[in-house]
Amino acid sequence: MSGALAGVRVVDLSDRMSGAYAARMFGDYGAEVIMVEPPEGSALRREPPFADDERGENNSLLHAYLNWNKRSAVVDDADLRKLLLSADVVVTTRVHGPGDALADILSEIAGRAVHLSVTPHGLTGPLAGRSGNNLTHCARCGWSNINRLQEEPPLQLPLRQTGYTAGVAAYVAGVAAYYRMAATGQGERVDVSELEAMASTNAPWAIVGIFSGSEYMEFGPTGRRRHGNPGPLWQTRNGPINFGFGDWARWREAMTYLGLEDIGTDERYEPVLGRYQQDLRPVVGALAESVATRDKWDVFNRLAELRCISGVVQNTEELLGSDQLKERSFFVDTEVNGRVARAPGAAVSLSDTPFELQRKAPTLGEFPGDSSSRKLSQNPESATGAPLAGVRILTFTQAWSGTFGTELLAFLGADVVQVEGRRRPDVWRGAGAPIPQGVLNPDIEQSPLNTNGMFNSVNHCKRAITLDMSHPRGLELFWEMVPKFDVIAENFSPHVMSSWGITLETLREKRPDVIFASLSGYGHQGPLAENPANGATTEPMSGLSSIHGYDDGQPMNTGGLYPDPVTGYYFAAAILTALVHRQHTGEGQRIDEAMMEGVAVQIGDAILDYGINGRIQAPQGNRHPAVAPHNYYRTADEGWVAIAAETDAQWRGVAACMGIADERYESMSGRKAHEPDLDKEISAWCQQRAAEDIDRELAATGACVAVLAGYLDAYRHPVEQFRHRSYMQMVEHPETGKHFMPTMPWTMTHTPAEKISPAPCFGQHSREVLAEELGISDDEYLDLERRGITGTTRL
Repeated sequence: MSGALAGVRVVDLSDRMSGAYAARMFGDYGAEVIMVEPPEGSALRREPPFADDERGENNSLLHAYLNWNKRSAVVDDADLRKLLLSADVVVTTRVHGPGDALADILSEIAGRAVHLSVTPHGLTGPLAGRSGNNLTHCARCGWSNINRLQEEPPLQLPLRQTGYTAGVAAYVAGVAAYYRMAATGQGERVDVSELEAMASTNAPWAIVGIFSGSEYMEFGPTGRRRHGNPGPLWQTRNGPINFGFGDWARWREAMTYLGLEDIGTDERYEPVLGRYQQDLRPVVGALAESVATRDKWDVFNRLAELRCISGVVQNTEELLGSDQLKERSFFVDTEVNGRVARAPGAAVSLSDTPFELQRKAPTLGEFPGDSSSRKLSQNPESATGAPLAGVRILTFTQAWSGTFGTELLAFLGADVVQVEGRRRPDVWRGAGAPIPQGVLNPDIEQSPLNTNGMFNSVNHCKRAITLDMSHPRGLELFWEMVPKFDVIAENFSPHVMSSWGITLETLREKRPDVIFASLSGYGHQGPLAENPANGATTEPMSGLSSIHGYDDGQPMNTGGLYPDPVTGYYFAAAILTALVHRQHTGEGQRIDEAMMEGVAVQIGDAILDYGINGRIQAPQGNRHPAVAPHNYYRTADEGWVAIAAETDAQWRGVAACMGIADERYESMSGRKAHEPDLDKEISAWCQQRAAEDIDRELAATGACVAVLAGYLDAYRHPVEQFRHRSYMQMVEHPETGKHFMPTMPWTMTHTPAEKISPAPCFGQHSREVLAEELGISDDEYLDLERRGITGTTRL
């Protein structure tokens, strides 16, 4: 295979979706990936949905999607050892303890290859070794609280999201470790926690709640929505639509189009700044009446003309017919048991090392298990730096997706310098909101730009400068800095950078090997390219909203802008892949990510389900298509507990604890057939016990069990697991004080942990960076500040 990772051998020992997806991503960019299976085949071959709803070795659509670009090997212990010793990267998804033969082999390759471990909770800490899945992770990290509707049970994210998101997080860490190994010869053990990968996708909302000093339910995502009420999706004549009306600049024109002139001229709502502080219930209700009889695409297209943000819920059938995705050649043909179907291709477009689907998912044991020797790393003692030490990134990213993606690179050791304008600070700095009450301190000087929980939660370990790119001198300073940086990153609308004359070609005149990375709602090509977008609108446009919700079939947006962190993970993954390519060839390239596509890849199995079976998937609530029990249950202390028995053995342990002896439940098929009755019996048992007692009693069964965490408390006073692994670390910010903050969802054995620095204050490093990079003197800097080109205050 060709690609950025050509010549890399990956041995995939995973039996979980997260590890399989991480390994597939290596294959998508050229690595040789060998999945080692037991004689009966990988567990993923038995995961629904199935072609024609018939089980079979090659009929699982999840297997078809997760395991393409791989070959399958069934080997004995001796050949397995040889195969592992030939690998550059080994992927595992189990905790291998003393006495485990595989643990000895993994120990033998330690330091000479990358061992990428992806487990439910990580390899260390009090939860290490415990089972976990999407249901329990959503309970522990807060998603089940954020998604839930008032007076309804907690609600997990769509079933496969933990597998996809933890998988791309693992790829980020794994390919970074390989990048370091290729440069230094030092191997690495990378320990990725699925739980932490998911926690990073909602933690900012908790930090906002903690900074506010009040319970988040009063103003934030947790339980704020009622079943049947409009918003964040409104029902049109032919399907739901999302309105980001809080950010509509052309308010009067939009309201006039919607027949709501009275609201359009209401002075309370006209100014964008402060609109969210008003009582918006009249707006929400009026929008519902206005669009109920309209066509969703007519509304979407007219609002787009007005630069007013919105997003239509598209199901899998509509996605496959999308003109935007067709023009960007997003879908690829794959094969499922002899039948061809369309599936999502690349989450991100790389110009010189694009995603390639070289082979369909393998049949069992098709690879003979070649273990030809390879040049292994030498494990030099001097290789102690972070994976991206020496890599420099100049970034114009703002809000969440781009800033989170570049924060991940900063965690990996890159020097990330974030650029803002004095007239246009990052919108996540607060957009004019006052200093939150929970961090207000009259004894020190504070700025609202430096005290917002959103910004402060996704910009650690960066430096921040201000630069007026509309001023000739500001633009000149940018061009003078370009040769000093390896990567230029941004997440503006497609026209912004080109309006400043910034293209891959002009950047290459200053830095021939530059990597130019862009992230936008719909990418840089296609009929929707210039449409405004954000996480709340790309979620329905990507198809995710069509499969999220309770099992009544009504689509829902998630409670916390899930597309932003998901696409941030893919943004970091693409930049790392491009860095590996440059490491081998000396060549940079162009990266173009569309948020819509970065989320659509995460429902790939659902898209295949439509292509093969003609089935449009709908929300399934907290249920699993093949596993029972799999639900949240009320407890005696008014809490909730997640319980899922994924095997018959796990169920026997759960049944023994609960005293349930019913032959209908002896097999998984029996439990699924009688799931309502089973849920009633489990509910009755749980309602007699406290949540923590249930967790302790059922943990020993091996089943997936978790207490629903109090959302703010999970981050204000992190559980021991988060603190043990240093995922949540106490970070001291000069204006907000000390708080636990989310960091990286992985640990690395041979990379020393570095202190996490707080998110930078507005323009904090302007003088420092301009002096270091360009030799700007103090007098020159003060002149630039007087002219508004740089500085630390907003104009």
